Amino acid sequence: MRGFRYLVVFLLPAFAVAGENPPAGKFTHAECVSCHASRDAQLIAAWRTSSHARTAPRADCVACHGATHVDSLASSRRDGACAGCHEKLNRAVAHSYATSKHATIVKLEEHEWDWSRPLARGNYRAPGCAYCHLHAGEHDTRLSVTTWRPFQPEEPSAREPVATRWQAICGECHAPRYVAEQAGVGERMVGIARMKLREARAVVARYREALSAEDRRGLDGLFNGMQSHGRNVRLGVGHQSPDYQWWHGQPALDGDLLRVKGAVAGHERRRLADRARSPAGGNVEPGQP
Repeated sequence: MRGFRYLVVFLLPAFAVAGENPPAGKFTHAECVSCHASRDAQLIAAWRTSSHARTAPRADCVACHGATHVDSLASSRRDGACAGCHEKLNRAVAHSYATSKHATIVKLEEHEWDWSRPLARGNYRAPGCAYCHLHAGEHDTRLSVTTWRPFQPEEPSAREPVATRWQAICGECHAPRYVAEQAGVGERMVGIARMKLREARAVVARYREALSAEDRRGLDGLFNGMQSHGRNVRLGVGHQSPDYQWWHGQPALDGDLLRVKGAVAGHERRRLADRARSPAGGNVEPGQP
């Protein structure tokens, strides 16, 4: 019953649940929190622990719902409530979703949809930002994301609840077998991206000290770009964007890895040529000056 009440509070304004008419006028974020905290403390607490409240710029009540009660729920469910901010914060996050089939359907049909319907049970033909990340009124955005740490094993305690949640949300529209297959493909694709990053890191670590300062900077730049492309793969899997899984992801990683190896190979060729011209000559181990 507790979870059901939490869902109902999100689906309808708190005043409707209490049998009251919401007051007219414009309100500040502080006024929203002060009033709604007494009606649903759990909802306010969830927002306060979320990244929307703890990081700058803060996404508060007014930023997402508007300053009035008119269409406050519908406004927060449309992609525009999220995209306006996230496109500025990290274009890859917003763009990876925008290039997905889901986002394309939302963009084409959003003006025909009834945005007052609950964000649950497949009530929309395609899910938008809020449908997946704030599903059933869960204002704590940490429930739907995990931190991308490509060189550290993902903690099951952090990953599994999020993976289970995602599959449950996808299962509101898709068959269980399809959801499981897509989850498996995504896991393998992210695993391959991690493998390429580990290989590049090993190459960089082996040869870095033997390179000149200029060559090290170039190699570090290539490796940093490669990490961005690895994150693109993960975003492409999460947002189901073929462009980010492939065009901005795996092939970009392949090119990065070849450039990293090419930079090292170029250094080795120059080193061996210099050694051959040197009166001392002799053989040296790869990676040694």
